[in-house]
Amino acid sequence: MSSLSAPVSVLLALWAPLPSSRGVVVAGPGPHLVRDQRTGALVPLGAWLDAVRPLRRCAALLPVPGHGLPGGVPAGDRGQAVLLEGAADPPGTAVVLIPQGDGEAWRADVLEVVVPPLDATQLRREVHLATEEAIAALTGLDLARERPELADELTDLVTAVVDPRLLPPMPSRRRDLLERSLRLAGLCERALEDDGAAASAAQAARRADVLRPLLAVARRGVCAATEWWA
Repeated sequence: MSSLSAPVSVLLALWAPLPSSRGVVVAGPGPHLVRDQRTGALVPLGAWLDAVRPLRRCAALLPVPGHGLPGGVPAGDRGQAVLLEGAADPPGTAVVLIPQGDGEAWRADVLEVVVPPLDATQLRREVHLATEEAIAALTGLDLARERPELADELTDLVTAVVDPRLLPPMPSRRRDLLERSLRLAGLCERALEDDGAAASAAQAARRADVLRPLLAVARRGVCAATEWWA
């Protein structure tokens, strides 16, 4: 069975509420460092997380490419972040951790706006419908004829799962939403990045018009699956 790739911000959001070094390990090898924009200090990720725990809320944020985070905070070139609200901070006060480039650095920014709670129940329905729409669209575009190897990759994605060693204990419904959303995101991203499978510029544009809104649904679903409240 194929494995789903989870963004580093998703893994960190899932593990951050737990007082365990595992939350640092899943972020990747090496001494991850955080630069706090308020103080300019560069500190190890584990120590930075210890300083903000206990948490009141945590969630991954995956803005649509080309869009920033709430409050106009730049999302960086990786288009992802982790929202963290400390229990000791005033309600509505949040910090976002943003991975920088391909290295091991994170930037911490204060978020000046309140991010509304994510509706996991609604997003389960949206992700289910969007997945059906994506599969129908890709079938209609006849990718199997254009690029058989790409069609095989997309077929494998439909049943792919996240390596269970990467995930903390979590409710089954939450994990199901996470994997369904990652599958949908994978289908959309893989089909969108392979313009060589399009017979014409018009077909590529049509594919983008159909899949980009579905990718946005997938990203919201992933974020909802990672949201945690104390």
